[in-house]
Amino acid sequence: MTFLNKQIDFKHKIINKGICSINIEVEVSEKVVIDEVNSIFSRIQKEAKIDGFRQGKVPRSIVEKNFSEESRSKAIKSVINKTLLSVLEKEKFDIVGFPIIDEFDYSFGKNLKYRFAVECHPKIDIKDYRNIPIKKKIFEITDESLNRSIGALRERNAKLIPSKLCEVGENSFVFVDYNAFDSDGRILPEITAKSYVLDLSSESTHEEFRKALKNSKIGDERSVKIEYQMDYPNKALAGKAITFKVKIIEIKEKELPDLNDDFAKDLGAEDVKDLRMKVKKSMESEEKVLQNMDMKKQIVKYLLDNNKFEVPPSLVASHEKFLIEKMKGYLENQGTPKEYVEEQIESENKKLKEEAEKNVRLFYILDVICKNENLIVTDSDFEVEKNKIKALNPDREDATDKYFLEKKDNILLLLKEKKLFDFLISNAKIDIVEKHMSSL
Repeated sequence: MTFLNKQIDFKHKIINKGICSINIEVEVSEKVVIDEVNSIFSRIQKEAKIDGFRQGKVPRSIVEKNFSEESRSKAIKSVINKTLLSVLEKEKFDIVGFPIIDEFDYSFGKNLKYRFAVECHPKIDIKDYRNIPIKKKIFEITDESLNRSIGALRERNAKLIPSKLCEVGENSFVFVDYNAFDSDGRILPEITAKSYVLDLSSESTHEEFRKALKNSKIGDERSVKIEYQMDYPNKALAGKAITFKVKIIEIKEKELPDLNDDFAKDLGAEDVKDLRMKVKKSMESEEKVLQNMDMKKQIVKYLLDNNKFEVPPSLVASHEKFLIEKMKGYLENQGTPKEYVEEQIESENKKLKEEAEKNVRLFYILDVICKNENLIVTDSDFEVEKNKIKALNPDREDATDKYFLEKKDNILLLLKEKKLFDFLISNAKIDIVEKHMSSL
């Protein structure tokens, strides 16, 4: 494809055009470059300050002698910018980022030639997003599952009291002091603790500790040897055989509160009956949230599986960088050693890149659906959401107004996503699957 621009004499042709990348060759006549050089010389002549001449009175020959290379560079850059923008405007490309000049050829007295590459947003048509087959899991809350939830409430409100037994049992909470030693018997000062609590009923407590401490008494000392796997998260322990010298300080046990009206009132209910109703309502609300999350997950998987297309590599790279920083922040907040953070990110590199590609592709898919169905968030939607939050927090109206003002863009995006998935779920082909929560 070629054309003659009315203002600048140049030709261009598309060398290669992919779904989201374009390579274009441009040729500009020698006269255009010379005219641009002369124009720049004229501007320099008006502004140049050279000893022996007043500003604006420097002879053209001296200007050309002193600013020849600078003028030529500026002229070429100016011509490329003008022609490149003209090409993009004429072809109506929806570009991503900035074009990159990958070939350049110019000699005095010849035409200017260059090639550039640019990424563009893919033009896609998303089909079959109505009647997406999904399973809607409906859980019936049984007495058994309700009792389990109330039992969990009692567990969370339990107290640790001195053990009635004289020795450590299978479900004891043992307060210990310990030091750690490597395989050569050298103490490891970074691995030491005072009044550390070991829950012997927890699966996260090493079996070696459970065995060694069982039947011990306050004041007893025990030696516990543990051989850690190479992939153990704490690199100070990974792949090492560590011997712990442990001293029993206290032995406690968990005391559950009685399930009575006093316990119910402590949790904001009128009595046990009211507590059961509130817990059941909370379980139903939680299950509805999980139900919607599961349906959204099924829809996302269906859309990604049935809409495969290329996406701009720069967007994938940018999102991959975001995921890496997010993962790094999470690991560092967990107290993970720096060297392990880098190892973990390196091992997850392929998975993170795949996730980034899927997320970028999903963005395009959902954006097309929103445009097709004219799904927009109005100011009225925004105000409704704000008033809903105010109703839940009647004593924090000013704080709510401030939050919604500061986070307006993020809130609008969340509302748009909700409206989109409400649409997709309401138009999905739903297969109801009923399950008892007691069967889980």
